[in-house]
Amino acid sequence: MTLGALKKDAEKWVEEVGYRMGLDMKRSGIHINLAPCADVNTNPNNPVIGYRSFGDQTEKVARLAFAAYSGMKKAGIGACLKHFPGHGDTATDSHLGLPILHKTKAELEMEELLPFQYGIDRGVEMIMVGHLAVPALTEGKDIPASISRELINDLLKGEMGFKGIVISDALNMKAVVNRYPEPGELEWQAFYAGNDILCFSDHVADGIEKNCTKRLR
Repeated sequence: MTLGALKKDAEKWVEEVGYRMGLDMKRSGIHINLAPCADVNTNPNNPVIGYRSFGDQTEKVARLAFAAYSGMKKAGIGACLKHFPGHGDTATDSHLGLPILHKTKAELEMEELLPFQYGIDRGVEMIMVGHLAVPALTEGKDIPASISRELINDLLKGEMGFKGIVISDALNMKAVVNRYPEPGELEWQAFYAGNDILCFSDHVADGIEKNCTKRLR
C-alpha cells in the first residue's frame, strides 16, 4: 500500500524494490516468491488483503503488480500474481471461510480481472488462484475458484490466454479444506480444475493415488 502511494516514477521504484527483494531471497536460497498481490483492494472491510494490495485503483494495481513481478524476475527469482480472479472486494478471510464475490462478468473484467490480464499480456509465468467464489462465472455455484474448472481451465487458460503455471492457494485453508473430508479428494478436485502445483496439501499420497485412479477410469 505504501509503494502504491508513490506519486512519481512509481513503476520504476516498485520494480527496484522487487529486484532488491529478489536479491535478498537469492542470497537466502529462496527460488520462488508467491507474490505480488494483483488484488484491487476496493472493500474497506477486507480482512485479508488490505495493505498487501497496491491500492484501489485498478490500472495502478495492474502496473505496479507487474513492476514488482518484473523486479523479482530480474533478480532471477520466480514470482507470481495472486489471488486470481481477484480477492480485493471481499469481506471474508479465506483462511477462515469462503468469500463470495457477487459481481457480473463485465464488472469483473473492468476491475478484478484487469491486473491479471495485464500481466498475462506481458508474459507473466505463474498465477495463484484464490479460494473465493464468483457465482456469475460458475453457473451460480458457490465453488472456490481454486477448484473450479470453469474459472481455471475455461476462463484463465481459455479466454484470457494464460499459458504459464497455475498454483493453488494453500489447500489447508478453511475455505476449501472442510468441503472434502475424504483424504485426497480436494487434491484431485484441484488438479482436475487445472492447477499445476498444489500449495500446502495435507494429503499428498492420497491425492496422488486418487488422481491416478480417476485418470485410469
